[in-house]
Amino acid sequence: MAKTIHDTEAVDSVNISDSFQEIISNRPGFLIRFGIMFLLLILVSLVVASWFVKAPDIVFAKAKLKSINAPKRVIAIVNGKLVKLFAKEGEYVKTGKVLGFVESTANHEEVIKLVKQIDLLQLRTSKFEGNLAIDLAGFKNLGELQQSYQSFINSYQVFRQYLPDGFYDRQMKLLLYDQANYKKAHAILLKQQALFEQDLDLTESTFKANETLKADRVISEFNFRSEKSKLISKKIEVSQISTELLNNEMQQNEKIKEIQLLENTIAQQQTIFSQSVNTLKSQIEDWQKKYLLVSPVDGKVTFAEFFQENQQLQSNQVICFVNPLNSAYFAEVFITQTNLGKVEVNQDVNLKFPSYPYQEYGELRGKIEFISDINTDSGYLARVRLSDGLKTTFSKKIQFREGLIAGAEVVTKDMRLLQRLYLNTIGENRR
Repeated sequence: MAKTIHDTEAVDSVNISDSFQEIISNRPGFLIRFGIMFLLLILVSLVVASWFVKAPDIVFAKAKLKSINAPKRVIAIVNGKLVKLFAKEGEYVKTGKVLGFVESTANHEEVIKLVKQIDLLQLRTSKFEGNLAIDLAGFKNLGELQQSYQSFINSYQVFRQYLPDGFYDRQMKLLLYDQANYKKAHAILLKQQALFEQDLDLTESTFKANETLKADRVISEFNFRSEKSKLISKKIEVSQISTELLNNEMQQNEKIKEIQLLENTIAQQQTIFSQSVNTLKSQIEDWQKKYLLVSPVDGKVTFAEFFQENQQLQSNQVICFVNPLNSAYFAEVFITQTNLGKVEVNQDVNLKFPSYPYQEYGELRGKIEFISDINTDSGYLARVRLSDGLKTTFSKKIQFREGLIAGAEVVTKDMRLLQRLYLNTIGENRR
């Protein structure tokens, strides 16, 4: 049995040796030998080329679109029809320019006219001018503002009585006229008092001389009494003029009180009327926010979609954007710690927006101009300056929206293809 097994192994060994010998002795054909050499040459060429070929390394990050003096939205505050549309695509408008009317029960043109009159009235009221004869009549189609306007008109009619040439102004003029007369009378009384006092001094001197004459029995008792009576009369006259002066001063004080009271009343009425004007102005401004589409800044109009008159608008619907001429756009990119060492200032960045597929719109190009030294939860903040603003590589314009998300591709230093294959292989092996 053992001999049989040994013979079998010997036969197998002979067969393997014969097969190996056959393979060695069988020389490949020319095509096979040429193909092997060609593939080897291609492989060597690829290895050599991978050393000379360089390609930039890409760092991927998240980005947000930002702006300095960003475009401002014009939105519809309430539901309603777009009654009038005045603005056109690309039109340059000034701050406060009315771009359109939203449906209201009021006549828009009439409200705008009322606003101009109220502004004029505010100016004149602040200066307390007597000329308040502005056109406040004929406003009968104010819709939601009609009741507020009527309350204001009532206050306006009352206040006009306190203005120059009004009832209370004429009353003030009379009080001032009386006050001036009292002052004149006071001056006359003072002169009279001085004269009476001089006369009293003379009378007293005469009386003292008569006293001496009486003591010397030069004049009679009757004459002495007559002189004494004159002296008493003069003292009474001086006392009376002093009383008149006191009464005059009291009358002047009463006039001052009346004048001050009337001045205070006029000031209070001016305050009340100013509050009435401000209240109406505030209510008009609230109405304007709802039913007028107004440009918030100077700039060019860009519509969010196609609009036409009598189109139904929804609350908070964006109608258009007003793009200031001095807007500046940039992107905030957050670099993770893993790739931070590769990223440097002045490196190129490509921004691709999910909202604007790059296959259709292209991408935005920019350069890193700042990298923060402070780490945040999202990574290190980098600021990217956009080379062509919001114009893409396909020459299309992206409409700015604050915080628009993008994918950022930071183009770092060039790396040899062979190095990249080697690093990738090492990275896979370490895993």
